[in-house]
Amino acid sequence: MPTAANVTVKKNDGTTDILYTLQQGASGDNPAQWYGPALGATSATRPELRFTHKRQASQPSKTRVIATYMMPYPVVNTTTGVTSVERRLIHKMESTFDGDIPTTTIDESVSQFVNLLVALKASMKEGVAPT
Repeated sequence: MPTAANVTVKKNDGTTDILYTLQQGASGDNPAQWYGPALGATSATRPELRFTHKRQASQPSKTRVIATYMMPYPVVNTTTGVTSVERRLIHKMESTFDGDIPTTTIDESVSQFVNLLVALKASMKEGVAPT
């Protein structure tokens, strides 16, 4: 089982590192959880990543992994100076697979899927499917 740890990723500029600090590893029904640096003056403006896995009771060999990323959109009230979160950008990825599939096949599938998402980054940024 992978060990939970802090994660460093690149900002959109491709050069600046962003550190996501591990808040908790996954346990029971609780997801692994990371927070990025605050985008404003309060902790409510921190981006958050949650990652969990679940076994289906009706099919114990079937596993679901779910990653949810949320980035707040903080706005500063120009009159009061108070920062509030007006909206959030939310990204979600879910994968389901049977435990009797060979590890090499699962590894290849996951690698190709994640790489395909990277290849489609421009479409995700524009909010449209490639035409």
